[in-house]
This record gives sequence, C-alpha cells and structure tokens, in this order.
Amino acid sequence: MSCEEISKYLDAYVDGELEAGLMLEVESHVDGCETCAARERLKRDLKSQIAALGRRIEAPEHLRQRVAGISSRRRRRKLIALATAAPLAAAAALLLVVFWESPEPPVEDEPLAAVVDDVVQRHARELPMEVEGADPSVAASWFRGKVEFPVRVPHLDLQNASFDGARLSHVRDRQAAHMVYTVDGHRVTLMIFNTDTVTIRGGDLVHVAGRDVVLGRRKGFNVAVMLDGDMAYAFSSDLPRGRLLDIVRSFVR
Repeated sequence: MSCEEISKYLDAYVDGELEAGLMLEVESHVDGCETCAARERLKRDLKSQIAALGRRIEAPEHLRQRVAGISSRRRRRKLIALATAAPLAAAAALLLVVFWESPEPPVEDEPLAAVVDDVVQRHARELPMEVEGADPSVAASWFRGKVEFPVRVPHLDLQNASFDGARLSHVRDRQAAHMVYTVDGHRVTLMIFNTDTVTIRGGDLVHVAGRDVVLGRRKGFNVAVMLDGDMAYAFSSDLPRGRLLDIVRSFVR
C-alpha cells in the first residue's frame, strides 16, 4: 500500500475504526515509513489537543444569561449563529494553544495492559529488521536522528544470548526503538520508548538492581517493563518470567 493510499485511512486508523486486517496493513506501513509515522503522530497530537480544548472551554456566565433571556424565535437564530461561530472560535483557540503557548503536557496514566498489548503484538508478528547483525553498537548508531531520544542497545551479559537486529516501531502513540535478541534459543523483543508524559500503572511491580520493573502477560508471552527515569524498556518473550528478569538484570549491569 502506497503512502497516498495510507493517508486515506490514517484518521480511521488513529481512531481505531478500521477492520482488523486493514488495521494491521496500515500499522505495518506506518511502522516502516517515517513520513507516514510523522503524519500519524501529528494527527494523534491534534486530536488530543482538540479533546483537551473541548474539556477546558466553557461559555461565560453573561453569555448563558443573554441566550436564556431572548425569545424562542430569536434564541433559535442566535443558537444557529453561535453554532456556526463556535468551530471557528475553537479552531482559533487551538491555533493559539499549538503555536503561541508551550504548556507542559499533563502527566497521564497509561494502563500496563495497553502497553503489553502493543509490545506483544509486535513481538508475535516477527517484523523484518532494518538493521541486522551481531553488533548492538551498529544499531545504536543507526537510531541517531531517527528517534527523539538516545537509544541504548544493550549487549546482554548472558550465556546463550545474541543480538539479531533492530527497526523503528511504536508503542501506543509513541515512537519506539525495536530490538530483537535470541536467548536460550527463544526470541526476545526489546522496545525502548519515552514516557515523559505518562505514568504506567497496573501489573506486578518488582525491583531489579534498584530499578522498578512492571510485569505483565498476554497471549502466552511474558512482558517486563523496566522504568528508568522518563524511559521505558519493555522486554517480551515466551521465556519464563524468572529468565526474563535475568535478562533485565543483565541489562541493568
């Protein structure tokens, strides 16, 4: 599917309104196309700004009183005029929010289940890698300029562990660095993404080498999300939970 075709579906894709097959096709294209990924992020940001604007705007008291005091006939004409003008006012206010104000984004809760769903979905699909080879430092260099955060690609200090490759991806609406390893003959996926405006909640919380690690499970896969400041490192595999924590522990060292 071309970028032009994808653009026709982006709004419905962002709203989650596409049927499953088409949703996966669009997602696969967006995962591999930085231009379409940027368009998707812009649409999500605008929808979020508009939703927040709708929650904040409230008609002033004097305007509500004036509308309540006019005759029913005049009220109808006034309401039609107000309904026509309101989208323009909201659009103007949105432009002020986007281009004039630079408020700190609110910190929101992100349910762990939603993060686990995204991570497991990408792990299970075995997407092709854009960087292949056994040297993680090559992938770390490849990510520079492609994502908006520094990417630390760990060399796992474990027996029977190797690095297989990397690609660009997403977790929820956030850009992510997607790495693949083989550990004990099992594929392990690592997704690195920024959480500067999100607090991940839910799951079982454990501490590994002084770091918070949240554990989840989906479709037979275990997921361990290590939180390090404003960054999240999400490991997923069909390995047992204890072995997945060994991998996290190796990464922390």
